[in-house]
Amino acid sequence: MLDALKSLATFAAVMEAGSFRGAAGRLGLSPSTVSYHINELERHMGAPLLNRSTRHISLTPLGENILPGALAVLAEAETITQQVQRPSGRLQGRFRVTVTSAVMGSGFGEAVAAFRNTHPDVRFDLDASDTARDLIRDRFDLAIRAGRLENSTQGTRRLGQIRRVLVCSPDLLVAGSSEALEADWHHQPWIRLAAMSSRRSLVNPAGDPVEIETRDAIIAGSIEAMIELALAGMGLATPPAHRVHAALGEGRLVEAAPGWQVPPIELHAVWPAQKTKSPVRLVFIEHLMKSWARNLT
Repeated sequence: MLDALKSLATFAAVMEAGSFRGAAGRLGLSPSTVSYHINELERHMGAPLLNRSTRHISLTPLGENILPGALAVLAEAETITQQVQRPSGRLQGRFRVTVTSAVMGSGFGEAVAAFRNTHPDVRFDLDASDTARDLIRDRFDLAIRAGRLENSTQGTRRLGQIRRVLVCSPDLLVAGSSEALEADWHHQPWIRLAAMSSRRSLVNPAGDPVEIETRDAIIAGSIEAMIELALAGMGLATPPAHRVHAALGEGRLVEAAPGWQVPPIELHAVWPAQKTKSPVRLVFIEHLMKSWARNLT
């Protein structure tokens, strides 16, 4: 049983690293030992798990079926290792985090650096994306996600909010006035993230919510693309305020309708539901709450 678990963890490490040599480096094994474990697992399963060439490896249908379970084995093994080392006060190991790009530029990077200075044996893999990653399949220990949460089976903790602002290029505002925009929000050119709903919520100067349908909006795959399109005069956008602070100060973007507000982005820490708690994750989330989340606006 132990050998089978070791082979499953090795298989998962190979697929994460993309090579036998990369998995060997991560696991502290020789490439030949990694190859041995893969061969033993394939022998046990009675069929190949990997398609191999001199440059690439890919999964067979059987490999695709067992990979999620193998990834869970590897995750639990690393978590248990971290727990064994916890009594000495020393945290270590690989820690994979995926974050919405909305947090970049908000001090999140500085918070990660401060944590690493305190715990130098923790190795971060940081993914910044506006596409929600599959935490189990992609083997992430933690996600910082924006907006409404859908999967209640995962562990979650609210971190705070990030302020957004309604902006456009000065050229777009010249084409119509703020009053004209406010009179007909539905027919204005909008830019929205692919991950966002076509319905946009605003709050008017009187504090009343206004729902806007933006079915004909230009779709951007990232916040960076949304901002670039807004700078180019393609439409109205609602990016995080800290991401466009410089552009507003330089006049390259303007507030499209002063007095109108955009509901802030809700941020949550999300992690896979596991029987075993990761000490690195627990300490890192507490660190974020104290050193970063309290400063969000």
